[in-house]
Amino acid sequence: MRKAFATIISLALTSCFAINQVSAQVSNSKRPRVGLALGGGGSRGSAHVGVMKVLLEENIPIDIIAGTSIGSVVGGFYASGMPMDDIAEVFEKNTFTKEFAPMPILRLMLEPTALTLRLFGYRPYDGLYYGRKFRNYADKAVGDKKIEDFNIPYAAVVTDVVTGKSCRLTKGDLGVALVASTAVPELRKPVQIGDRLFCDGGVVNNVPVNHAREMGADIVIAVNIDEYLKDRPIKDFRALGSMARQALRIQLATFDEPTSAKADILIHPDTTGINLVSFKKSDGKRGIDAGIEAARAAMPEIKRKLALAGITPTAPIDTAK
Repeated sequence: MRKAFATIISLALTSCFAINQVSAQVSNSKRPRVGLALGGGGSRGSAHVGVMKVLLEENIPIDIIAGTSIGSVVGGFYASGMPMDDIAEVFEKNTFTKEFAPMPILRLMLEPTALTLRLFGYRPYDGLYYGRKFRNYADKAVGDKKIEDFNIPYAAVVTDVVTGKSCRLTKGDLGVALVASTAVPELRKPVQIGDRLFCDGGVVNNVPVNHAREMGADIVIAVNIDEYLKDRPIKDFRALGSMARQALRIQLATFDEPTSAKADILIHPDTTGINLVSFKKSDGKRGIDAGIEAARAAMPEIKRKLALAGITPTAPIDTAK
């Protein structure tokens, strides 16, 4: 009798242990997923590097990445497995600008020739150049990996030229996706993929919070790298090009505000004075430092909101293996 009773107790304990194991697995599988929405902003993208450095140092999980324009570049490089220090070098050595906008003066000089060729039936898409150099650089940097093979779900956000809708590229060649997401109208030619034509994602969606959510993120950390809209002395607008730059600042600030507000956490580094296309190496370092400062300032709020969702980072997180 005692032996039979002991057997029953043993089976019950085994069953409870198995149930607890299953419960733990279910619990872990249901951990809220954290997504990054990395905004566009050209050379200011170095600020994304600073932000991500701090997130990784603080063991904040990065489960999903959606990036627009330069945000797609930084996010794509990281999702492919490139170390953050290597990504930082891209900006510190000004590699991004050199690869993105090669010989701009020469391109402008050749434009009259391209216009003449149109008279003889040559009909390329509108824009100064294709971006083939940047595509080759990106593919070489990540080792020709396909987006669908990344360990982290990733999307390069683009604009459908025909419909005007915001779309995301989640499969195929990373270099092609990055060229499409950074194809600034008039500067770079749009990119045709299949029967669709895409240009820079920032045309309609510069901080892609909605894409990160649609990809499955429960908590979205958005990073807006555009300049703050600050009051300026009236005399500043006597300088050549000052009105165009201010108009762009106003448009971006107005444009980004409603999308950024949909994020659970917004990080907005101070990138004042860094041009969209900067050839200054010092701007790369300045952007990284601005990102680090902004991310550290936001860290208490990030940890508070993650804790409310049941996420308490305690061990190093390496999602880019």
